[in-house]
Amino acid sequence: MKKRTRRILIAGLAAVFAVSLGVVVCQQLQYGKNDRAIDDARRLAGVPAEGKSAVRRPQSASEETEEETDPWADIDLEALREVNEDVAGWLAIPGTDISYPLIRPQDNETYLTRSWDGTPTSAGSIFLDYRAAWEPRGFNTIIYGHNMRNRTMFGSLRNYRKDGYWEQCPEICLIDDEGVHYYDIFAAWEPRVTDPPFSPEIATEKGRQSFIDTALGRSAIHTGVEPTVDSEILTLSTCTGVGHATRWVVQAALRTEE
Repeated sequence: MKKRTRRILIAGLAAVFAVSLGVVVCQQLQYGKNDRAIDDARRLAGVPAEGKSAVRRPQSASEETEEETDPWADIDLEALREVNEDVAGWLAIPGTDISYPLIRPQDNETYLTRSWDGTPTSAGSIFLDYRAAWEPRGFNTIIYGHNMRNRTMFGSLRNYRKDGYWEQCPEICLIDDEGVHYYDIFAAWEPRVTDPPFSPEIATEKGRQSFIDTALGRSAIHTGVEPTVDSEILTLSTCTGVGHATRWVVQAALRTEE
């Protein structure tokens, strides 16, 4: 009887191991598929080769030289639109691996499970909230991406919880048909999905100021950047990995040229 019990236990453990191994293999295949799709996008768009999005723009005109121009200025969005007309732009956080096509969808579900080129993938895409105004953008532009375990897509946004990380990667770069736009990060925090960060339009000055004050007050980082009610804000949103009631967001305000 003991031998039979032992055999059943061993068989059960073997089955569990086989299933677990299958899940891991399937996950790795999905990661590889998504990586290839993103590599194709970067090649087509002509993304700067130095470490994906590691290139960082000079912070002032005095830093630029004739030989040193903005590396993001030559991104070819039309080449991407030949593959998928839903491509709106390109989003990158210089100094990180976040560097992806930005999709403008018809809803907030389709690109949760589709790559930028429309092929099925568990990694999904980086996409705009379909309610968001684009040209011109409104007060709060919401952008979604999965929190992948291998830190791809928006998986590395969790790093903004760490001391010192913001200082290394303080800006977001958005490329659209009008050119290259830089946004200075001012907050990183965990709101509920019903909180103001998930409202694309806030009409009143009082509402906008409350939006800003809440973000600054609850932020895990303090950057010294303080948006105004007239600012153009990006809210990058991803899952926390601990349920669906809240999200992890990183917020930035459009840098105005002096």
